[in-house]
Amino acid sequence: MKLRSKKQAESNALLDIGDIPRLIYRQLKDKILSGELVPGEQVKIQEIADETGASAVPVREAIRMLASEGLMQLRTRRSPIVAPLELREIAEIANIRLALEPFILNLAISRHTPDTLKECHSLIIQDMASNSFNEKVDLNRKFHLALLAPAQQPRALRIISDQFENVSRYAQMLVMRGLGNLGGNVHKEHLDILTKVESGSAEPAVQMLAEHIRSAVQRIEQELNRLTDEQG
Repeated sequence: MKLRSKKQAESNALLDIGDIPRLIYRQLKDKILSGELVPGEQVKIQEIADETGASAVPVREAIRMLASEGLMQLRTRRSPIVAPLELREIAEIANIRLALEPFILNLAISRHTPDTLKECHSLIIQDMASNSFNEKVDLNRKFHLALLAPAQQPRALRIISDQFENVSRYAQMLVMRGLGNLGGNVHKEHLDILTKVESGSAEPAVQMLAEHIRSAVQRIEQELNRLTDEQG
């Protein structure tokens, strides 16, 4: 019995190093974004540790990482919870994207190459062909990041990527409840922006991207307001 406990302790010690906190973080994040873990739900640290075979240490680290992205809320002497969905968060996300994406696109336009433009086109085509909501969310994020990538601003791109993952929580919830059309004319808007980028028309491309962001956020806001009215 003692020998088995020692082996288990050694196993847990191995799990507590390296990429284990990030692996647990990724698993929890996927559950949040897919809606498996719902807003306001408690997350028991020991239960997660038991499920993953790790100790509480990497689980706490993973939860801290999620909290830093606004996906989890830490509570003193109580279990953390999945962060609630709030309409004001959508406005904040929109402000971050509107401040960063058009600015980064302006830097990226002159640095695009035939290969980077081809990648953007490919992502639009994949998105048009997909019937999976989760896949479409991911392809949308990848298109925006590919559009901005030639600017070579990695920190800004990480911030922008985080905003997409937060927005996807709202979109996922609404789609799961069968509410409204969140798609709009995304494919046409993407193609129109990319056409301007290809032609080197910086100002129109930047303006179109800003309007595209506003439209996408407004669609989610409208559905959230409608959901609130129905529940009220």
